[in-house]
This record gives sequence, C-alpha cells and structure tokens, in this order.
Amino acid sequence: HGNTIIGTVATNARLTTEEANKVAQMAHDGLARVVRPAHTMLDGDTLFALATGKKSADVNLVGAYAAEAVAEAIVRAVRMAKDQ
Repeated sequence: HGNTIIGTVATNARLTTEEANKVAQMAHDGLARVVRPAHTMLDGDTLFALATGKKSADVNLVGAYAAEAVAEAIVRAVRMAKDQ
C-alpha cells in the first residue's frame, strides 16, 4: 500500500529476543501518536528493533524512548517530504 511505514529502531542496549520484540511493539506507539488511523487491517506498518548488546538498560525505558523517536522521525519525514 502507498502509506505503509517500515522502520528500524536501533539501540546499544543489551536485549533478549523477547525484549527486542517488546521494544518494536512499544515503538508502534509512536506511530499511533502521529498517524491516524493507525494499525488498520489495510496497512502493513512494520517496525523492527535491533540491539548491539553493549549497554545494560531497562527495556521499558528503551521502548518508551523508541516510541518518542518513531513519532519524531515520522513528523520530520512528512515535513521534509517533497510533493510528488
């Protein structure tokens, strides 16, 4: 679809597979903050989380900041987009 969002959230945190999945899930909150409607049956919005494992971190904080970063990135991309 023409309005699908695909992105990656990368962190230097040490996360398990389950925690990385949680960060990706929480990052979707950022999408929902700035895109309406979000998470419909017609979109393919997907966010991936990557972790280098270099720093110990609280998965809840990483996920919360991921949501903020995603929201800011979407707004920035829309503002910088050229009319097509």
